Amino acid sequence: MRWARIAGIDFKINGVFLLLCLIYTLLGLGQEVLLITTAVLLHEVAHTMVAVNMGVRISEVELLPFGGQARVEDFTGLEPEKEIYVALAGPLISLSMAAVCFFLLSDRGPLTGLFINLNLFLGCFNLLPALPLDGGRVARAVLSRRLGYRKATLATSLIGKLTAVLAAGSGVYLTYSSMSGANLIIVGILLYWAASREKSLLAFAFMRFLVNKKSQLTRHGYMECQQMVAAPDTLVKKILDSSRPSYYLTVLIIGPDESVIGIRSEAELIECLLEKGPAACIKDC
Repeated sequence: MRWARIAGIDFKINGVFLLLCLIYTLLGLGQEVLLITTAVLLHEVAHTMVAVNMGVRISEVELLPFGGQARVEDFTGLEPEKEIYVALAGPLISLSMAAVCFFLLSDRGPLTGLFINLNLFLGCFNLLPALPLDGGRVARAVLSRRLGYRKATLATSLIGKLTAVLAAGSGVYLTYSSMSGANLIIVGILLYWAASREKSLLAFAFMRFLVNKKSQLTRHGYMECQQMVAAPDTLVKKILDSSRPSYYLTVLIIGPDESVIGIRSEAELIECLLEKGPAACIKDC
């Protein structure tokens, strides 16, 4: 649900998060809900401010109990350092807020203590190397240079699912032993859903990654090249799986007699895959 629009960016609140806020308010915990929302909003505003300052366009931000998710219009896979800076902004501001309140406020009441703990949780939890958490985006940016964007996304989204299962399992145990783990169960469920959504959007994101690389080549006029050799029946998507943010692919096509029968650029492979679908082979280009 959209509740605000700031500087052209839609701020939305996840339905489950909104329901939790309403339940806690009805239970007389309105101040706690306000602190949680404030901590999460500050976390996401930090991401947004750094992204805007770096020229990364964001269309919307959705608030979740463990932080939030920003929909980025400019794909950052081509410039992994941008994704790292934007991702780290949220945990850094959360940890900074916790430190400021802890060291500068001498008279700390229960609500101040809660605000400190909330920011510590948001900062530390989001540094885990699991998508869609901020640490997962940092890990993907680092791994994409070695594994490629597709494989890096699959690896970090899998870690995200495992983290979600551990969180929900811990919540079930705490609920059974001390009736205090309901929040962890909800966080685990939402985290698993968000990690699954990252994986389901992978095909679209990867295609956008390749198309943006083509536009970067057009804009700058040069890029480091990596050459590959392939048979005519090789799937185009298998070749593009080897794509990296830091270089441009060219494919040397070899016939049955090992003679060179053609050369295709990464742009031509992208256009072929866009036009003919995932079953396209090199010979179809």
